Amino acid sequence: MFKSFIKIESSKIGIIKKTFIIFFIIFLIFSRFIVDLFVVLGALFFLFLKIKNNIKINSNIFLFFIIFYIYLIISAFNSELPLISLSTILPYIRFILFIFFIQIYFCDRTSLKTLLYSFFFIYSLLLIDVVFQIQIGNNLLGYEADPSGRISSFFGRKLILGSFISKTFAIVIFLIFYLNIKHKYFAYVITILISTFLIYVSRERAAFFVFLGILFTSFFLIEKKYFLKITSIVLLQIILLFFFYQQPFQRIYHHTKSQLFVESKRFTFLSERHELHYLTAIKIFNKHPFFGGGANSFRYLCDKEAYSVKDLILNDPKNSFFSKNDGYFYFRKNFPYNHYEIFVLTKELFEKYNIKNYDDNTILEVLSKLRENEKSLEYYFWNHNHTLYMTNYKNFDYVKKGSLLFIKNEFDNGCNTHPHHIFIQFISEVGFFGLIFLLVFYFYICKSLLIKILQYIKKGIVTNDVVIFGYFFAVLSPLIPSGNFFNNYYSILLYLPLTFVILCQRK
Repeated sequence: MFKSFIKIESSKIGIIKKTFIIFFIIFLIFSRFIVDLFVVLGALFFLFLKIKNNIKINSNIFLFFIIFYIYLIISAFNSELPLISLSTILPYIRFILFIFFIQIYFCDRTSLKTLLYSFFFIYSLLLIDVVFQIQIGNNLLGYEADPSGRISSFFGRKLILGSFISKTFAIVIFLIFYLNIKHKYFAYVITILISTFLIYVSRERAAFFVFLGILFTSFFLIEKKYFLKITSIVLLQIILLFFFYQQPFQRIYHHTKSQLFVESKRFTFLSERHELHYLTAIKIFNKHPFFGGGANSFRYLCDKEAYSVKDLILNDPKNSFFSKNDGYFYFRKNFPYNHYEIFVLTKELFEKYNIKNYDDNTILEVLSKLRENEKSLEYYFWNHNHTLYMTNYKNFDYVKKGSLLFIKNEFDNGCNTHPHHIFIQFISEVGFFGLIFLLVFYFYICKSLLIKILQYIKKGIVTNDVVIFGYFFAVLSPLIPSGNFFNNYYSILLYLPLTFVILCQRK
């Protein structure tokens, strides 16, 4: 039926299709605008085909997402910022239509092979560029490596190399087995090696854990007679990579551990910063429990007084600093270096140097000498990345031992562009009813994945889309942070693998 819409036997149509696929994959890296334009054109073409040829879509997935889209519109009208939400939601239909355009577009093996080989090319190009960036310090386009040591290749300052690989890895593995290409196990092992390396050097922790989830489910694509051999090779190469190149491990493991268990040894969910996002989102949910504050509204609502978590920051003992001695309070901002400094001077020092009667420059000169030579001077210092909440003390006020001097925290609220957790974003932006859609979809994913794994274990039945279900299970996991669900680029990468679930169902 689908071949009647796009006649692949036509050499010209075939060339156009291949060109579209190749450039679509390339622009996933080099131009978000153009790849989104491809999505819009694909969605419009699907509508044209549906209207012209009266296509009937017998897919529960399509029906589910159409109902979800209708709900998003209702939620936007009932949100606190309806214009902002509607500007996000009204064009959101393009992602739903695009995945069904793709499943028509990939009605032949030639198109699927072109897609697979395009990914092979992009992965190889990224590998070469990453090695170049590690060795030289700049990539092939001149982008410098991030000062933190994170490698981003052609993505530059966006630092999403690992995210891109983790969100496309399942597609590549799916196509290798779905197309049953020659030397598929060799291609499988090499793809894993390259993907592991690229994600590892990117030092993106969420991407790394998503990758591990997909990797685990990909083992159920291996025929049982090869299972032990192939999995052993895969695990060995990952262990060797970690052993011979240990630098990224510091961020992936040790930095994660330090964020989960803060200085007070209190367990935090992902990190203290993430917790501030989540607490802010919950406050928004409490105000708008059913329909949420509106899609993409978090960034606009989070700094409002009604949703602020400033009181939690102020009352956190870890952020509070108390005077260790009786003395005189003095605060200054070091403008050339954008540093903050607080001094507590004992009565003896204060009177000895007659500090109060000096002009500012002389005071700073004396304090600079005291900071280096006077052990009894109480001195606090931090850089501009931390926000200072001052108490009521003014310069030269007398403070007693044990008095609260100031409260310091890196952030003054829980604001960001989104809450960095897909379930919490749903409750804050589209409310309880919106969360139901996500829970239903995730239950469908978990159930389908479990059935396919059990079929493999009990009967040795291999189903190619098990790795796609593994992808959704991992990327939607409530145990890891996520990107912005309503971000255009994130949505493209999120919805694209769904095409291949539909493809298997159609087959």
